[in-house]
Amino acid sequence: MEAQDVFGALARIAPADLLSALSLVKQGKTYDLGLEINERIPQGGPGAFTPFSYLTRVSPEEMGKQGPFQFSAETIIGSLHVSTHIDAFVHIQYENRIFGGAQAAEVRTDRGWTQYGIETVKPIIGRCVILDIAGLKGVEALHDGYDITIDDLQQAMTAQGVSIRQGDIVIVRTGKIREFYTDIKAFQAGEPGVGPTAAEWLYEQGMAVLGTDTTGTEPLPFKDPAVTTHRAMLVEHGVHLIENLYLDDVAADGVSEGCFICLPLKFTGATGSWVRPVVLV
Repeated sequence: MEAQDVFGALARIAPADLLSALSLVKQGKTYDLGLEINERIPQGGPGAFTPFSYLTRVSPEEMGKQGPFQFSAETIIGSLHVSTHIDAFVHIQYENRIFGGAQAAEVRTDRGWTQYGIETVKPIIGRCVILDIAGLKGVEALHDGYDITIDDLQQAMTAQGVSIRQGDIVIVRTGKIREFYTDIKAFQAGEPGVGPTAAEWLYEQGMAVLGTDTTGTEPLPFKDPAVTTHRAMLVEHGVHLIENLYLDDVAADGVSEGCFICLPLKFTGATGSWVRPVVLV
């Protein structure tokens, strides 16, 4: 298969782009964009995903009865689409088809997907552009349902002095993530985001990956379930989505570009993965 078929838009990140991204590291500073993974993390829409839970499987007290050597271990349960995570192409289907055109029933089993599982996603290392739309508007957070426009993106690029190049990871800040810490019900009730029109425009500029500080990338609830950013990016263009990014620190420091590193875990046949992305400057 061609690289574009296997990796989708990640094939846009060439070796020269990776080297160029590494050259952006001047200060030796790391920004951690990942949230913790626990029972308090963003769980997505109510009822949509299996909530995260943590259980102690082996305790030192229990092991202590068997001798002087003890160890501890846990069992975790939960969807890979809670907390900070990346979507595999097979997370979304449209009219029962996935990216590349295969019928879902032909490439899915009860143990996972036989095409485009998250284990096929290569490490993501490249230049990122961080567009602070909330900062552009002078608000803490955009209101729920706000559909970020192409004009918003262009204005932010001008104000921040950046442009989008072929192979860039584009990260869009709405300010929504801070509501998770103050009002979890409001956080899950709706969100602003990058609608399909703006997302398509970013793809046309050369974008390889799209990340946001929201749980669902696009404005929610959906305006039209047939026309969504998830469908446009994951099914039609092969652009991975990274969600629930913590972007307040980079925004506070006025960081607009840097070297982005994100390493999806190789859950065979899975529709996504927890990740801990970082930006190096």
